[in-house]
Amino acid sequence: MTYTPKGATPATAAANEAAVARYDMDDRQDFTDRDRGFIAPFPDKLYAADGRVIFDAARYDYLADDAPAPDTVHPSLWRQSQLIRKGGLYKVVDGVYQVRNNDIANLTVIEGDTGLVVVDCMASVEAASQGMGMIREHVSDKPVAAVIYTHTHIDHYGGVKGVVSAEDVASGKVPIIAPGTISSFDKHAIGENVIAGNAMSRRASYAFNSLLDPGPGGCVTCGIGIGTVPGVTVSYISPTDAITETGAKRDLGGLEFEFLYAPDTEAPEEMHIWIPQLGALTCAENANHSLHNIQTLRGARTRDARNFARYLDETLERWGDDVQVHYGPHTWPVWENGQVTAFLESQRDTYKYLHDQALRLANKGYTPLEAAEEIELPEELGRKWFNRGYHGTLHHDVRAVFTKELGMWDGDPVSLHPHPPVEAARRFVDLIGAEKIMDEGRRALADADYRWAAQILHTLVFAQPENQAARDLQADAYEQMGYQAEGPQWRGIFLTAAMELRQGIQPATFATASPDTILAMPIDILFDFAAVHLIGEKAAEADLRIDFRFTDLDDTWTMWVARGVLNARRGAHPDTLLTVTGPKAALVGALLKPAAAPELAKGGKIALAGDETALQTLAGLLDTFDPNFPIITP
Repeated sequence: MTYTPKGATPATAAANEAAVARYDMDDRQDFTDRDRGFIAPFPDKLYAADGRVIFDAARYDYLADDAPAPDTVHPSLWRQSQLIRKGGLYKVVDGVYQVRNNDIANLTVIEGDTGLVVVDCMASVEAASQGMGMIREHVSDKPVAAVIYTHTHIDHYGGVKGVVSAEDVASGKVPIIAPGTISSFDKHAIGENVIAGNAMSRRASYAFNSLLDPGPGGCVTCGIGIGTVPGVTVSYISPTDAITETGAKRDLGGLEFEFLYAPDTEAPEEMHIWIPQLGALTCAENANHSLHNIQTLRGARTRDARNFARYLDETLERWGDDVQVHYGPHTWPVWENGQVTAFLESQRDTYKYLHDQALRLANKGYTPLEAAEEIELPEELGRKWFNRGYHGTLHHDVRAVFTKELGMWDGDPVSLHPHPPVEAARRFVDLIGAEKIMDEGRRALADADYRWAAQILHTLVFAQPENQAARDLQADAYEQMGYQAEGPQWRGIFLTAAMELRQGIQPATFATASPDTILAMPIDILFDFAAVHLIGEKAAEADLRIDFRFTDLDDTWTMWVARGVLNARRGAHPDTLLTVTGPKAALVGALLKPAAAPELAKGGKIALAGDETALQTLAGLLDTFDPNFPIITP
């Protein structure tokens, strides 16, 4: 069913027009910088293996540089999206090239005398393959000498098999270098995206606008990249070389690379990279043309804003006098020493300010929401385009500092043990009356009091989810909130909520738990993944033990279920009910889909020794996850 959003109300149009005065819209330096070094546009649309078009730059032509902001888009977000719309192959400086904006993240290629070093690999094999094809056509046909992952997020390693083959990595021909120990990187890269992956993917579909069509009433980029692309191939190859301390150096492709280890910043494992011969620096995602998330809206571990500032300052101290260009894994570079150092200093102080002021107000007794409403960046920081909230926002970053430092409770006893949302909603509706809530919702909408309209109508929608009139009214409020949002993730969340309130849940477009990702799981994480599927109450009386022999890894693990918990430990157990033997790829299937084990055994992919009914018992204890679970209704 075609979905057509409503237009902006006069109040929203006026609010967005008034917002223009807060910004220096005549500052066009970013447009000049974005276009600098342009070599070639994308040669074609981006196609999946089955011929589907998964990316077409022409779909974003409405974001032309001279197109005025429509009433349905915040003018600051419109400007950022115009900047992101243009993509292709760019020369950053001699020896540094980027493919930008056929994916949410960039592909950066460093050309040395003896080979190419790829820094981050985009989110998909398709986008990375297209990018490498452009490098081969316009820059160099030298072999890939190394791949570097700057951190543990999927949009920086997902395209790796479009850059290098698993065989070349396994043979030692091409190292993959990453921050943290190899096991730590694997744990955080795989664990963050898969263990809670079903919830994360559903939330990400809201935050990254992936259920919305491109257009002034829908997705206008995700703020740091063109957007997430549905139906792509996400790959993974484990690192082979680990950076665990600042000052570590590697000779790659005939160039020296020096690393600054920056854990617990934008990702659990992250690092900055300095190439002295080129005067080129990247701070990965600790420095962006946007304020970043201290806690993501898709869902991830809360980050340390103080560490962002700390490691940016250390970077300035180490290389600030010599740096000539900063290239990032998103958006466009910053050139010239004075501009780069000013950019890094401003970003450093932005994270330090929001961290320190959040805790100042916490120490004065403010709750997270109260502090978030209070804190604004100083003029010198807040008017910088690269400090605007195109990824994180000041409001939810302040709240995240509270979460990081003080935990989930806001300090108010009323929020310590409240009724769950549906029960509380029913009680409010019984007290106030459905019609009175509808009347108040209509009044609030008429008065352009959209936040209150959404909040009061939420009570009625949760108490009476089948009440389509209440759903439609709340959708109207969310839609106007989305049109007024500067942050694209807030926009995506509000507009997707409006669409689903009107039309129902939309099918998922993206899942972090790709086959490649699951197969790359370290064995302990694999059992952790199985454990979160265990239905605790059904397994409370279970007494089950199965050994898994991984023939290709020469490794055996015993897994047992007792007292409602699934545990696993390396080594065989003398009292196991069943031993399942086979390569990891087949054992993954037997563990996560144990009901399919007999077919795997019949096909010769695994061997079963012992009580084969143990796997059927296990199957009866495992839950399944619906990728389309409700968000805006109970």
